[in-house]
Amino acid sequence: MVLFTLENLPKLAHEFFCEVADLSQLTNSSLFLCRSDGVPLYVKNELNSDFDDASVGALLGGVWQAARAMASFIPESSLGEEYRLSFDTSDKGIYIVPIDLSGEEVYLGLIYFNEVNPGMVKAKLRDLSWRLQEFWSLVNIKEDKSNANLFNNITDEEMDNLFAATIQ
Repeated sequence: MVLFTLENLPKLAHEFFCEVADLSQLTNSSLFLCRSDGVPLYVKNELNSDFDDASVGALLGGVWQAARAMASFIPESSLGEEYRLSFDTSDKGIYIVPIDLSGEEVYLGLIYFNEVNPGMVKAKLRDLSWRLQEFWSLVNIKEDKSNANLFNNITDEEMDNLFAATIQ
């Protein structure tokens, strides 16, 4: 039985982005899902440039941490607010949103270019982040229910035999 943790999030992310999410609107872009320490968990690279996924992940995590530190100087702001990071021109840029997965923060980032409607791309990325968070929650609820049912059909005799075998 697979328990969904950050260690096996790459498999779950691959399932989500390849089988559940619609990425057809994200052309001329690269999509990254990274842990807060910058380790890439999922990468869909559509850019025609030479870059290392690990480097992009580390930069993505670092720029988010730097922006969060700078945001702490904003009067009357709270880190509980839903921040996003955008560095762009009218047709290209970088957009990052945080996602909370069972108390662990990960970052969904997009590098895009030649985009006619960058607002649509940003809205799509926010939608993907909400849907991934919902997908994660549903998988964990399903997993919790299957774990709860795991021991429902065990008889007292089977339990006695299990413990008798370990004592000998």
